[in-house]
Amino acid sequence: PGNRGRGCGAPDEELAMTENRRTLIYAGVAVVLALLAILTAPSAPTPDELADQGAAFFPDFTDPNVATSLEVMEIDEATGAPSVFKVAFENGRWVIPSHHNYPADAQMQLAQTAAGVIEIKRDDFRSDNVADYAALGVVDPANGTLTTGRGKRVTIRGEGGAMLADLVFGKEIEGRPGFRYVRQPDEKRVYACRVKINISTRFQDWIDPDLLQLTKTDVAQIDINDYSINERTRSVDRRGQIVLKNTAGAWTIGGGLTRVDSTTIENMLATLDSLRIVGVRPKPQGISATLKQESGGVPLTNADLLSLQSKGFYLSREGQLMSNEGELIVRTHGGVIYTLRFGEVVV
Repeated sequence: PGNRGRGCGAPDEELAMTENRRTLIYAGVAVVLALLAILTAPSAPTPDELADQGAAFFPDFTDPNVATSLEVMEIDEATGAPSVFKVAFENGRWVIPSHHNYPADAQMQLAQTAAGVIEIKRDDFRSDNVADYAALGVVDPANGTLTTGRGKRVTIRGEGGAMLADLVFGKEIEGRPGFRYVRQPDEKRVYACRVKINISTRFQDWIDPDLLQLTKTDVAQIDINDYSINERTRSVDRRGQIVLKNTAGAWTIGGGLTRVDSTTIENMLATLDSLRIVGVRPKPQGISATLKQESGGVPLTNADLLSLQSKGFYLSREGQLMSNEGELIVRTHGGVIYTLRFGEVVV
């Protein structure tokens, strides 16, 4: 019996060892399968909103010098209506179509603006929910249904009107200097982008605002025609005429010996030197030819005359243009003559 008792334990031990071996095999197989699953599993998909992070908005727009027009639309704070400023290269010269095609000094400034737009990247995705647009300030200003949160839309075109870039700039991002919310008008996604440009819509920032292009020492003579026009009777009230002449640096009245008060003349010369253009209004078609008595001039209509009168300018019976607050004639040593007529105060 003792021998049988000792012999009964061997099969149990062999069974335990077999079970342990089987367990280890299963565990090993499981580890191998897990490793194979990790190695062969597809990589986690990149969220759609991160797929284009860091990319340029307009990858085909790389040369700022191909830009031929810039249009900026924003909301006029006084009226709440969209206001459009545009500068373009037309018929061989730079003009501002939104300001009656006034000549612009814009080539370099437009190229710098275009270069700044090219540098803008889709830095950080923020939202693709239209409900967030107003809070981010990226509502298209052309959108007439939403009255809040409208941004500044900047459109750059090339030759033939080809679209180069079109973006809506929203609010500055708090805590991130130099960053704004930006989106394309035809896309839903809004990005936080570094923006290094300041796009001005001030007319005087796109022109040479110096009206007379002279310095005080250029002026040789000033004729002051002091008169006013009675707007009801159209009669002219002539109050006087003074001619100031500069002879060898000394200012006299009428070329005589009477000296002019130095402070008065200095103030007048400083004012002439500092005259700056801040806005323009169109003249009636043909008014220049009419005043110069050139052939082929376009006859002035009643609407033209009313347009002039609303600004304080009147045509006399002799065809002379007069203004309701008098005029100055400024003559330079170089022979250039400027006639400044003073009309109504601009509202």
